[in-house]
Amino acid sequence: MDLATLSRQQGDFYVPACAVCVAGKDLLRDHVVAITQAEVDLKLDAAGRFSFTIVDAFDFDAREFLTGDGNGNLIELLAFGATIEIAMGYGDTKSLRTLISGVVTQITTDFNEDGSPELTVSGYDNAFPMMAGKSSKSWTQRRDSDVVQEIAGANHLDTDIVSTKEDLHQIEQNQQGALEFINKLAARNGYEAYVTGTTLHFRPSQNQGTGVVTLEWGKTLLSFRPDGNIAGQISGVEVYGWDPKTKDRIVGRAMHGEEPGRDPGRQSGGDEITAVLRKQPILRVRQPVFSAADATERARALLKERADQFLTGEGETVGIPDIVPGRNITLSGLGKKFSKTYYVQEATHRFDSGGYRTRFMVKDPT
Repeated sequence: MDLATLSRQQGDFYVPACAVCVAGKDLLRDHVVAITQAEVDLKLDAAGRFSFTIVDAFDFDAREFLTGDGNGNLIELLAFGATIEIAMGYGDTKSLRTLISGVVTQITTDFNEDGSPELTVSGYDNAFPMMAGKSSKSWTQRRDSDVVQEIAGANHLDTDIVSTKEDLHQIEQNQQGALEFINKLAARNGYEAYVTGTTLHFRPSQNQGTGVVTLEWGKTLLSFRPDGNIAGQISGVEVYGWDPKTKDRIVGRAMHGEEPGRDPGRQSGGDEITAVLRKQPILRVRQPVFSAADATERARALLKERADQFLTGEGETVGIPDIVPGRNITLSGLGKKFSKTYYVQEATHRFDSGGYRTRFMVKDPT
């Protein structure tokens, strides 16, 4: 989508707006509480975070943080575990996009000799319950995706799961938190895992297709810092394991060009390093695998992990709520090498007295 179309959808980017809701009630409109800044940090393979700051809420007579109408105690309203939704955009608050839903995990303030204390409230998205504690458990003759489905259900999350290919002899969770373990399963399958709203996504990268928006440097793209680096790139991966029943060696291989989700029209880091070096650099690892197919899938996942580090970048634009992890954006005006469609890995949306801006980190989806 070009920015002119997006601009019309966002009210021509006039009047930046932000809404913070607690237990379904808007802090400003329902509780008359002023928010001076709000920030939402979203990442693939990690829990999303939020924070917002409340000013002029301390009542010096009551010696309490109160709502603007004086009828509510803010500390009680924003108790640990309180449900939060933060939306940003432009114009009418009813049309804002919800960027994160989660729970309060931290409240800070500062009572000093100058002025009224502010409240800063922070928390995580609905992946937070999966961050608490560590467990050890094993599953037999199950797919990684089946295990993820079970963990999601135990944490009361809906799911968007793409089934993995192999039934594995054994899957081990060894003193790991649920989210950490899910990310491990995602990495070895070349998948991504993240939560939006109340849904856990566990699937391959959705890195094909056009960008949700096109940004041009010098106009709508405020800054961009690309980083292309072939150091650490490899031509292929070999994964070695051992079948405890047959005592046979298990081998899985993947070569550049076989990266999961690769756009065949682009050069990968493996292609680049192969063209530079006479001897192909191969990564050889030992892992607990149970079949040649399992070993090959893990080899392809490791190859993708390295390829994803080949061309990355970070940039900033006006606030655009459509820029979130798991989507593509197209950047132009950067020369032939860097003008292309990138895959968003991380996006930080910030609303404050200076307006609304979006920072992002991307990778080349080769």
